Amino acid sequence: MKPIFITFRFMKFSILPKIQTVFSRLRSISSNEPISGLSLIIIIFLDIFVLISLFQGLSDQTASFTTPADIIPYNCQTIAIDTENSNKTQKIEQILSQVRNYQYDTYTSYKYTPSEGRHPEDLHPDCLQLQTSFKKLQDDSDFLKLLDIRDQISNREISIESEINRLKGGYDTVLLEKIANQPANQSISDTSAGTIREDLQKRTTELEQIRAEEKENLALIEQNNNLQAILTLLTPELAKTLRSALAKLEFYYPLKRLGVELLFLMPIFLLVWFWNGRSISRENGAQSLVSSHLLVVIFIPIFWKICEGVLEIIPERFLLFVMKFLQDLQILMLWYYFLILLAIGATLAIIYFLQKKIFSRKRLIEKRVEHSECQFCGKHLRESDIFCPFCGESQFRKCSKCKEETYREIPICRKCGKE
Repeated sequence: MKPIFITFRFMKFSILPKIQTVFSRLRSISSNEPISGLSLIIIIFLDIFVLISLFQGLSDQTASFTTPADIIPYNCQTIAIDTENSNKTQKIEQILSQVRNYQYDTYTSYKYTPSEGRHPEDLHPDCLQLQTSFKKLQDDSDFLKLLDIRDQISNREISIESEINRLKGGYDTVLLEKIANQPANQSISDTSAGTIREDLQKRTTELEQIRAEEKENLALIEQNNNLQAILTLLTPELAKTLRSALAKLEFYYPLKRLGVELLFLMPIFLLVWFWNGRSISRENGAQSLVSSHLLVVIFIPIFWKICEGVLEIIPERFLLFVMKFLQDLQILMLWYYFLILLAIGATLAIIYFLQKKIFSRKRLIEKRVEHSECQFCGKHLRESDIFCPFCGESQFRKCSKCKEETYREIPICRKCGKE
């Protein structure tokens, strides 16, 4: 255990100085040559361009990568898996809904139907069989006409039901007015109870006829051979097979995708790292500056994708199990306490890193001296000022080596160059 701890501490103290060195090179060409504002703007534009290109390249790289939805498409999941415990009528409704979705939404059809788009060779055999019948159903003009008639019947049914509800409301109002012996000239309804009742009966009869038409239409729809072929395929065994296959695909997919993304990012990161090292060793300030910026920019998507992959790899079922366990014990509040404490801890860690490692007091003093400011309060000083006229602090001390005056908070003497 002790050697591991020593190794961790060694890594910690060996990596941090390198990170600090990289960040120090982001703002200057060399120790004696600060970067101009215009050059910094140009480099920032380069950083933005490279960052956008990297994320676009990642998107294009992973776009050709086979996803779980390519192997078991969305419509296959919806029809075969989601309807496992549904009755025949519910299965038919789901199939008809999918036919309509794919009929009017070409983007969905492209994204979730690999047999018409990318990777048709990766389509699951059961889904391919299901997709074949589904495609025939989509291309059946007589079947689509039946669906159009079904939609028209449904719209009429909704309209009649709305009218019936309106008439019932008016009829109840008239009856209440009649019970209260309210005069006819003060009634809020211009129609008598008898007339409303006749209209209500007429609409009710019309609704019954529409529902009879709806039954006939559904019977014709159910007789379609392609629909019957799909219903025959929808067995509990098929649902279990596809659910098991989908679970495995979704488990390994984040790992495979992360591997593909890192395969795209790591070569360019290592190449820039090598360039950065060579430019530093050759003391080429401009190349060191640009390569240091690129190192940070390329590291951003690497860090982002690793975090994204880790979050996806964490089993969702495990989190759901923990939540359910806490909920059963009625201590779900502990989960939120944990999240709050985690957020506080992460915030403190980030602040500590920024303040101690990047925006440290040493860097602050160096910047103040560079801009002729007080080393303690940051107010601007004149060249002749020995004491700060704002806070009263002395700006100089005697060097222990040469006994000349040097900056009080800077360890290296400005006269002899020694500590």
